Amino acid sequence: MAFRGSKKLKQAKGKIRRFLLTHFRKGYVERQMALRSGTCRQCGKCCKFLFRCPFLIKLEGGMSACSIYERRPGQCAAFPIDERCLAEVDCDCGYTFGPSSAEPADDAAARKAEDEGACRHT
Repeated sequence: MAFRGSKKLKQAKGKIRRFLLTHFRKGYVERQMALRSGTCRQCGKCCKFLFRCPFLIKLEGGMSACSIYERRPGQCAAFPIDERCLAEVDCDCGYTFGPSSAEPADDAAARKAEDEGACRHT
């Protein structure tokens, strides 16, 4: 039971972190979107953190879909924002992060370290 509680606590912290990033650290989110590659596998795992999203619908074959996809909240559209978000997903997510062609790897790493340091205090 203690493990389940710590998992829920980690998920709650992640939800709060994503909310704060999408509302107050938009530059960081934009840079991370440039580093993100892949596609959503429509498993619905990210829509079940802490609670099941009421807008998540199950499709045939085990796939999931968002019933308000065109009007979904910003933090949903941005998920995963970075590798920390991927660590919360209990599956093989279709997204990965790596250096973008628009930003040299050294600059990307420096900005990521800078942003992560700033996020620790939020």
